[in-house]
Parts: sequence; C-alpha cells; structure tokens
Amino acid sequence: MTSDDGGGDETASPPAARVAGWASLPVDLLVCVCRRLSAVPERVCFRAACRSWKAAAADLEDQDQRAAARMPPPWVVIPHGAGCCSSFTLLSVPTNQAFSWSPPGGGRLRCVGASGGWIAGAHIDGDRGIRISLLNPLTGARVDVPATVGWAFFNPADPRMCYGGRVKEEISMCRTVHKVAFSPNPTKHDFALAVVTRARLTGGKAVGFTRASCRRVWCAIADLGTREPGGDYKRDDLDVAYHGGKFYYMTMSAEVWVVDMAAPRPSPAPLARFAAAPGAPPGLDYDRHHLAFTGEDGALHVVCSSIRRPGEYMLVQRYDPSCCAEDGSSASPPWTQVTSLRGHALLIGDRNQTMSVRADGDEEAWLRPDSVYFTNIPLCTLFAESRRCSEGGAWVLDLASGDIRRPAGEGRNYTATAMRDWSLQCYKCVWIVPSMR
Repeated sequence: MTSDDGGGDETASPPAARVAGWASLPVDLLVCVCRRLSAVPERVCFRAACRSWKAAAADLEDQDQRAAARMPPPWVVIPHGAGCCSSFTLLSVPTNQAFSWSPPGGGRLRCVGASGGWIAGAHIDGDRGIRISLLNPLTGARVDVPATVGWAFFNPADPRMCYGGRVKEEISMCRTVHKVAFSPNPTKHDFALAVVTRARLTGGKAVGFTRASCRRVWCAIADLGTREPGGDYKRDDLDVAYHGGKFYYMTMSAEVWVVDMAAPRPSPAPLARFAAAPGAPPGLDYDRHHLAFTGEDGALHVVCSSIRRPGEYMLVQRYDPSCCAEDGSSASPPWTQVTSLRGHALLIGDRNQTMSVRADGDEEAWLRPDSVYFTNIPLCTLFAESRRCSEGGAWVLDLASGDIRRPAGEGRNYTATAMRDWSLQCYKCVWIVPSMR
C-alpha cells in the first residue's frame, strides 16, 4: 500500500528480507507443502529452490516420496504411441520412478533430439509446416524455432486424418527429421540448432543449421552425400553434435566437418577423416557413428558399432589434432582407440545428442565411469526389430574390458506401464539429464 501523499509504505519489508523469509519458513510447514506436491517435477523444483527447502524435502519420512522427489538421472523420455504425442513417460532408469509429462504450450509432437535437460520436439503446424520446439520438462520453458524443416505430405486438419493419422505423421516425421542437435540452455534470443534431414535434390541426407538471429531461414546447409552403390544401410544413420559454439557432423564418406555458429556467415569446413582401428576384423564395416565430447577436456570421440554384427564389435576412437602437421600430413594417426573416458560415462541414443556425464565410481551408483550407455537401437538392426532389442531397457559397453551387457539394476521390477512403453518404443527413447537451467 502507499500513503495518501504518494510516499511508500515505510513498514514494508525490503525485497531482500522478503526473499530471506521464504528460505526461513519453519521446517514443519515446508514439509507439509512438499507433501502436497503430487507431480514429480514440482517436487524436484521444490528441492532445487534453496538449501532449507532441500533439507525440508529430505526430512520426509516416507521413503517412496523421497525417492520420487529425487528421481536420480539419467532419465529416458518414452512416447505414448506412434506419430506425434501429447504425453510422454519420463522414467528414472536407476530407480524406476516415472511420471507422465505433457509438453508445455499444448499440442502434439515427436521427440527428435535431446541435450542435457532439454528435449527437441518436431510438430506439424496448421499450414503443414514441420517445425522444432525446444522444451525443458522441469521448468516448463519452451523455445520455438521459427525456421521450417519441411512439409507434411498430408493435411493434419483433414477430418479423414482420424483414421490412420498417426501412421501418416510417423512417415512424414521419419522422412523429414532424422536427428536434432542444439546448444545448451537455449532461449528465444540465444540458441543454435542443427537438423539432419533429407536432401531434396540428391535424395540423400543433409544437415541444416540455424540460430536465433537467422529468424525463419537456415544460415547454412551441408549435403551429407548419398548411399554407396550396394551399400545397403551402410553409414545411413549419421550424427551431429554441438560443442563450444560449433556443430560437428559426419558425411557418408566418413569425413568429420565443423560449422562455427559464431561466424558472421557460418559455413562447413573439413576437420578430419575418420578411420576405424587397424586391428578390426577383416571385412567389418562400422555402420553407426556417434560423435561425443568428453566433459573432462572436451575432446572429440567417435563411438562406432556394426549393424550386421550387433553387440559384437564396438570401439571408441579419440581425435587428437596435435598429430596432424600444418600441411595436413601426420606422423601418427589422429584417431586412437581409448579404454578410458577419464571418469566420465557417455549416454548414446539415435535421437539424443550424445551426453558426457560425470560418474563418481561409487559401487552403489548406476552410472559407471569409463562406460558407454545405449538405448537399444544402436546395438541392433535398423528398425530395432530383432528379438534381442524388443526387451526394452539399456545396454552398456565397458571400455576397459570391452564387455557389452545390461547395466546393474536392470533386473529390478519396473512398473508395468513404463516397461511396456519402453519395450515398444525403445527405438524412439531419448536420454536426458534433468536440469533447472
């Protein structure tokens, strides 16, 4: 309130005092508030508010409530059906806690990427344009990317879409959006995004790049090349990754290129040609390549596997630019096989940008250091149709031993709905590491 003479209320507490007051509320009151928060994201946000609120949440006597409030990472995002969905299951893999999530802003979308705690969703607008939105399931933040990726071959407003509409959406999305990578913590005025899509002229694949300042256009487009004659599925699923203000991607000819998004006019530039380990079995082709940057030093790694011999041959190669001379020659190969990620673990999925996560090595922890975790499809056939892959869950590669197995705790009793959805939609899951930023 203000006084009659226009002056301020001298008895009102200053803003700093009011903020401090929220943090100093009685613990019993905070516990009561936390108990009334039924949605898991609300409890996670409650714990992240300040130290006193986090301590109050930890004082809850019900162990199940505390586990649900924590929901330790990593999580997987599971769609509820084919095509575009209006709801998803977010599952904490270590503890099997799950909750249903609906994208902020309403509407239906298909998960086509993830980075950290953010999800990239493709959706079809009323004008049949396919566009991308970036969403944070904890904070409810949403960043809509103005540039159009492509066009749906059907009219979503057509009443006949009620029958078979999901199948048509699935086909349109599969043809148009293969994978999305983007900068961390995006905002409306500050983001960079790359989309692997179909090249209209060559019939192969291309990757388009845009940023906030580009508005409705793509500031750069690179052709990834076409399939080799008789190559079947060879290197048909490629990767794109963001690191340090730049996008990195691999072409069909196994060349790694880079695009500096801070440049006035971003354009692709060659970085290196990838070469598999010389000790690989004769005639072995590594069909899948995933680009990854370790959190310790930001070094570029390539994780590769074979479709034809799933789960048998995998390796991780590290790129060392110091091996290359100024004239492009090298005294030693710039790619070396690694057995250690220096205490980190990698989370890999066909749709999420590979994430590097610090693993402390605790025997009770789900994430183990120097390991690579996969959703199912990278170890299986192209469409995850093999019996081995239809079981749902995750796989882990131990770099030191080379063993590929189920991670610890996989045999726990997952909730029936979450496990069923994970089994049926495993090839569409994306990893996320929840974040309030």
